[in-house]
Amino acid sequence: MADPGSDVSEPDLVLEAEDDDQLDPTYTPEEIERIQNDATNADNAANVVTQDPPAANKKKRKFVKDLKAEVWKYFTKGVEQDDGSYTAVCNYCGEIYKMGNSRGTGSLRHHYKSGCKKMPRNSHDKLQKMLHMTNVADKRAFSLVLDNASSNDACIRELLCGPMSDNLPVDGQVFHQRCGCHILNLVVDAGLSVVGDQISKIRETMKFLRHSQARMERFQLASSQAKVPFKKPAWDVATRWNSTFLMLELALYLRPVIDRYSTLDKNYTKSMQLNNNDWLGMEALMDCLKVFYNVTLKFSGTKYPTLNVFFPEFCDVFVNIKSMEKSPYSFITMMASKMLPKWERYWTSANTLLAIACVLDPRCKLTAVEYYYKLIYPQDHEWYINNLKGCINALFDEYFKAYSLQQSQGESSQAQSQSQSQASGPSSSGTGSSTVNDIRAGLKSLLAEKNTAEPLKSELEQYLTEPLDATALDASFDILAWWKLKVTVYPVMARLARDVLAVPASTVASESTFSTSGRTLSTVRNSLNDESLQALICAQDWLRCKVTGGEVGATATLWASAEATLDDTIYGSHQA
Repeated sequence: MADPGSDVSEPDLVLEAEDDDQLDPTYTPEEIERIQNDATNADNAANVVTQDPPAANKKKRKFVKDLKAEVWKYFTKGVEQDDGSYTAVCNYCGEIYKMGNSRGTGSLRHHYKSGCKKMPRNSHDKLQKMLHMTNVADKRAFSLVLDNASSNDACIRELLCGPMSDNLPVDGQVFHQRCGCHILNLVVDAGLSVVGDQISKIRETMKFLRHSQARMERFQLASSQAKVPFKKPAWDVATRWNSTFLMLELALYLRPVIDRYSTLDKNYTKSMQLNNNDWLGMEALMDCLKVFYNVTLKFSGTKYPTLNVFFPEFCDVFVNIKSMEKSPYSFITMMASKMLPKWERYWTSANTLLAIACVLDPRCKLTAVEYYYKLIYPQDHEWYINNLKGCINALFDEYFKAYSLQQSQGESSQAQSQSQSQASGPSSSGTGSSTVNDIRAGLKSLLAEKNTAEPLKSELEQYLTEPLDATALDASFDILAWWKLKVTVYPVMARLARDVLAVPASTVASESTFSTSGRTLSTVRNSLNDESLQALICAQDWLRCKVTGGEVGATATLWASAEATLDDTIYGSHQA
């Protein structure tokens, strides 16, 4: 213990550790070698230095979910950074949001719902924006053909109230075109509701005869006894009135066979039988429906797509309805009273463009339109004719302005190119060449002034005042080829005719295409690719046209193919 008064402290005691290298001398050389090897291996394992990972790997990356949220349809994902963050850019206004690192899509949803003013909110806005951009890009939407659903009418009203209405011809008066086949279907369905009981009897008779193999064999026997060529019964499709017409036509053909069959089969009840007066009424009904059927076939055609042929057909429908009001059969007069309001409701909004197309037909012009307007509107025909003339004049004025603008732009570009070529060409040292150019320039200016002394609007007046083209009365008249030849005489009218005549009168062609594709790509056969599906549909259409050679025949083929399909489904392929 050190003295407290001493300033020298005792040194700390240091204990030296034992030397681990000193092994017990009693170990054998083999044991010493083994112990030394184990120690060396342990030291090597302890001296291994673990390398640090790269700096980029030290940061834990966040898990980024797949872009499955509905809101991602309106945003574009940017490039992902090393830390897992990325950007989301609005497809409409271009606003940028930083995403990733546990950030959700709440800000994107808020931007979509209330923040972005350029983002369409529903299908109506999307359609309006698409049509508006189409018009702005100088690809003007002339007309839109739709069926008669109330939702389509509401859509048209909304579109005409939007910004695209400023770019529509004549303020959108000819923009909405109703499907002619749908109009006829509504008109005829209204009339057929009066004779629903008689049609139901015929329909039940057809189903009864086709119910079993024994009945079909008995029906064949009745056909041979009645000496009528055998035809299998077939019933109609409720949504296609023309199939009802074909069923009634077939029933009238099979009337002797049906009467004979009623004596061979006791199960054929009298509730399905038609008496003589019923059959006579059906014959009178078929005479009335024949006009509607022929017009429907014409509206469904695809070999004559020009719009000029449909105005007289629609007017013939009206004349036929008016004649039905004078029928001696009371049920036919009742049918006419049901049909006429339907026809007037849809015809009023559909006849303007059809009438314009008829005027553009050199075989008809205003003469045919005035004739039919006097039949349809005996009291107000002058108002309708003047309204039609005003619409045609307004259309011509718009096309004339566009044509003049295009001509002026073409002339300015041509003059600019000529001036550039003259500037780059060799200069003349004499004055004779410049004098000749000045004289010819003066003559050209005088001729241009003389040419524009009379307004080009007289082109429309000249077309309307010229006599009807007698050479165009041939049945094989091609109106598009006629206007193509007249393009030098009527340059503006030819452009107007090109756009008007191209408007389809019905949506049946496009709807039948989708129906055919649905039958081709069914739930049973659903592995076809796009190319194979397109090839099958096109080949089917080409083969039908080649076999039938006409629109009426094509319709009959479609009916026959549908009947054969029904046969295979119900009775098996051996019945076909």
